[in-house]
Amino acid sequence: MSIHRVTIRRFDPATWKADVELAGAPMALLTNVPVAAGLGEVLLAPGSRAWMWLEGGGNPADAVVLAPEGAPRAWVTSRLWRPTVASVALAAPAACASPSFVAVPGLSVDVAVEVESSVLLLLAAAGTLAPGAVYSAALYHDDAHEASQLAPVATLAAEHWALSWLALQAAVAPGTHTFAVRHAVAGSGAVVDAARLVAIAAA
Repeated sequence: MSIHRVTIRRFDPATWKADVELAGAPMALLTNVPVAAGLGEVLLAPGSRAWMWLEGGGNPADAVVLAPEGAPRAWVTSRLWRPTVASVALAAPAACASPSFVAVPGLSVDVAVEVESSVLLLLAAAGTLAPGAVYSAALYHDDAHEASQLAPVATLAAEHWALSWLALQAAVAPGTHTFAVRHAVAGSGAVVDAARLVAIAAA
């Protein structure tokens, strides 16, 4: 096996393969060479330089474009490592009088996942409680793919409360997923005065 400096001549995102020219040998064109999944498409424009691993037989099927030449920008622009971010803020105060979990109106986000990923959910909220009431908030994966409560659950008993909460779900399949906030109260009632939900998906 050997490592070669190459120039990208063509990249096909449908097959994730490239045609490359070996450095110092402009007539030596290898076609349909597999490309490492961690390389972002922006790094594979025609004329870009890269490093390629090649088996001794010289068969392009036994080669792979490993990394860009120069600064290691692949970790920033990779199609796998570039996160998808979605965010929503509560549009108006939301009252809760239900002892079982119900949706907080408007506090849900849709996240498009290209490859199997982990999704980190962050919730920041503040509100008020009636005396003696206990308020709970939970993050849910709530769509056609899955309907489940994500641990942990936040529980508060202060009359004026604020929370910063998070949950992580691993192995989320490709597709569009909906994540939402639900809340419940034991006692007279609660009001969410302000809140923001952020979802970050990354492989």
